[in-house]
Amino acid sequence: MDNLLTVYARNCSVRRIDRTLSASFLDKNHRLGSTGGRYHYGLFVARSTSSNEVHLSEGELVAVAVFSNARRWKRTLTSDGVSREIVHSSYEWIRYASLQSLRVVGGMGKLLEAFINEVRPDDVMSYADADYPDSGQSYLKLGFRSEGECSRAGRTNIKYRLLLRSQSFPEENAGQSHTHSPSTGHNEAV
Repeated sequence: MDNLLTVYARNCSVRRIDRTLSASFLDKNHRLGSTGGRYHYGLFVARSTSSNEVHLSEGELVAVAVFSNARRWKRTLTSDGVSREIVHSSYEWIRYASLQSLRVVGGMGKLLEAFINEVRPDDVMSYADADYPDSGQSYLKLGFRSEGECSRAGRTNIKYRLLLRSQSFPEENAGQSHTHSPSTGHNEAV
């Protein structure tokens, strides 16, 4: 990852993009290429303000993230002897890539935050290749927790999950909403 040019996500804007643009970008910039998914987000250069930052044209696409549709299941929660079923919505972060020659500082966090604010998932999970140079350390910095390894077709992946919603009854959290801060990697009551 040395010798990469740098762009700061604070100087970029996020917006939903169509599958065609997402696929074209990922085919050029992700080792596994494009993938299906429900939510496609792009990070676009809005301005350049740092002498340490490479100058790119305003509006240039520098990173893409793809998330799945919800996987929902019923869970039973028990509090003070009372049980209730709730529906839990989990989404998978399927792909993230930046331009091959570029490091987008804060890019993963900014794209994740846009997804969370729009979709309001209960959790987001993802996999990282255990043989890849950072083997998922970026997920840990964003507040994800490792859930162990899984192997398939001779590859070992590490599964990560970011839990966003409390596992208690909804009324126990009445009056509080929770946001996730990708910059600190913590859920915060507001």
